[in-house]
Amino acid sequence: MKSTVDRRGTATGAMRVVSWNVNGIRARWPRLTELLTCELPDVVCLQETRCSEWHFPRERLREMGYQSRHSPGRQQGGGVAILVREDHAIADHGLDLGRRRLAEGHWLELTTEGVTFASVYVPAGAGPGERSDAGKRAFLEAVARHACDEQAHPLLIAGDFNVAPTDEDVYEPSWFEGSYQTGAAERADLRAILHEGELVDVYRMLHPEEHGYTCWEQREGHYGRDYGMRIDLVLASESLAPYVGACAVNHTYRRGFRPSNHAPLDVTLQDVRVHDAARLHGRRGLGEPQEALVAA
Repeated sequence: MKSTVDRRGTATGAMRVVSWNVNGIRARWPRLTELLTCELPDVVCLQETRCSEWHFPRERLREMGYQSRHSPGRQQGGGVAILVREDHAIADHGLDLGRRRLAEGHWLELTTEGVTFASVYVPAGAGPGERSDAGKRAFLEAVARHACDEQAHPLLIAGDFNVAPTDEDVYEPSWFEGSYQTGAAERADLRAILHEGELVDVYRMLHPEEHGYTCWEQREGHYGRDYGMRIDLVLASESLAPYVGACAVNHTYRRGFRPSNHAPLDVTLQDVRVHDAARLHGRRGLGEPQEALVAA
């Protein structure tokens, strides 16, 4: 289902969600302000803000009409944030995944309009010959447990998973053989998140045949040649997934002045407002969601 878009770029009668690894919010500030001004998203999940709480541009975002929550990474690495347009109330938020230190700078969630949105930046892990990537796997396992615990609520997890789900999600699998982004264990952990949380990879659901790459090396013209990988994902509760009207890679912000090496993912939740989160997931058949989701 394609959404109707007005001249401001806002999907009529829909919630528009953007997920973007900005690779440094201060370095990408001109591009972020461009996105917020031109696209007018309802919710923005950011990864790799790479700044302390002191330097996070909360007041400037407020002036642009966005509430913000931020979980800074340690030593100004990592960092995740969620921006919510001021016409949406934020019901609650959290960042601990049950293990606060593990989640710090890598996980942040909040609830608005009855949907829980999570911004995730999965630790990169380790390449061949480097130190153990047990921290990454522990994090993925914590996300799987949390997603399982949250099955009673409509959930949308968006961000940089640092895992390409299959060989179809990388330009040339042999280039990544043995890497932390294509390892069998990490892929199994990602499948566990989908299974335990009863979640759907919405881009692949809507675009089963397209590459959908979201990240490219800055060097050697990889973006121009489309030598990329799909490691930025949006996962939605199975009962919420039918209301995803669109999910697309927005190349506008991967091009131009000082781009991130990641492109944003642009998602539309079509014509819904969630009224009763407890009844949305698992209490009714997927073909009968009307009492939980109604036209906006």
